Amino acid sequence: MKKIAILLLVMLTFSADCAKVKKKAEPPEFLSAKYAVLMDFETGECLFAKDADERCAPSSMTKLMTAYILFSRIVNGSVRLEDELPVSELAQKMPGTRSFFKADSLAKIEDLIRSVAVHSGNDACIVIAEGLAGDVDAFVAEMNEKAKEFGLKNTNFVNPTGLPDENHFSSVRDLAVISRRLVADFPQFYHYFGEKTFRVNEITQQNRNILLGNSLCIDGIKTGKTDWGGFGIAASAVTGGKRLIAVINGCKTAKARAHDANKLLAFGFREFVSFKIAEAGKPIVTAKVWLGTKGQVDLCVHEDVVASLPRKYGNLLRAEAKLKEPIDAPIVLGTKLGELIYKYGDQVSKKYDLFPCEPVERVGPLKRAAASLKYLIFGNETPIQEVKIPVSATKNEERRSKN
Repeated sequence: MKKIAILLLVMLTFSADCAKVKKKAEPPEFLSAKYAVLMDFETGECLFAKDADERCAPSSMTKLMTAYILFSRIVNGSVRLEDELPVSELAQKMPGTRSFFKADSLAKIEDLIRSVAVHSGNDACIVIAEGLAGDVDAFVAEMNEKAKEFGLKNTNFVNPTGLPDENHFSSVRDLAVISRRLVADFPQFYHYFGEKTFRVNEITQQNRNILLGNSLCIDGIKTGKTDWGGFGIAASAVTGGKRLIAVINGCKTAKARAHDANKLLAFGFREFVSFKIAEAGKPIVTAKVWLGTKGQVDLCVHEDVVASLPRKYGNLLRAEAKLKEPIDAPIVLGTKLGELIYKYGDQVSKKYDLFPCEPVERVGPLKRAAASLKYLIFGNETPIQEVKIPVSATKNEERRSKN
């Protein structure tokens, strides 16, 4: 049996290498931020990066992870929105932005969520940490464990608030990953980050994200500011059913922060488009089967394969499937039989495993003997094939996240 490559000539895809992407779709020179990244929500691909892996102060964008852990506890049933957590002296005395929860009182979980999401309450973060983990250090350990689970390379948390500490750092790429996971994993809670005001303890507080509800339909997610880190924001928007996430940091003013985030998202919607390469469970290629009750089997992926790329390069997409053919029967569902990748030039995507769309049983002894005799006489050479398949723009309207 020879290893063959089945080339699926499609219309093109784009590399997830940010440095390469930047060369292919250069944005206008508008960014004053020291650090910036633009991410496609559906694919997780990086569409633009400026020092995206440099460690910087995440400031109150830290609270994205604090909220993630709280949402996880609500979903697993540990706590409910209507539950209340005790407010400690430590929480009441927290510096910076607060929602003025009083020591020795109880704070409702939903009020704590709104405090974190809308007004960035440091006191609320301490109440959450102590209420869920027993103390702040234990909660921070859980934050760092989750960061490792997400594969974050440049993140270390020291507190759940984002208050300055030389050992408390992240990168805009890591913050984009946290943002994406927060929106994807907990769409039922994402609306809190889009609320413009929040009233608790007889005080009405404003959301610091002044971009909410603008012409780009920005609906979240979290601002941040410290003297050390400057002004930053993780911003997300949906336009035409396509969601993008922009994270910028190191701006000198709140106005510059809003300008950069808005322009970076506008650039992404203008310059990039999503293409569907393969749909989960749908046949992509057909492979020959050796000693099976069927002579061939369709192969598919278990996840949608979608790529984002500059519009002007959309007609260059190329995909490639690699497998060994013929495939020995029996063929069991869930068995990896090959790999699918997509290419643009010499840039290659990650590999997507190919699986059988249906099982194929092995023929009986007599047919196996006959097939073996035929193989000895005629051989079983399989030539390299070329198969053309269409690639169409992703219908983001049908795939829109409900948040």
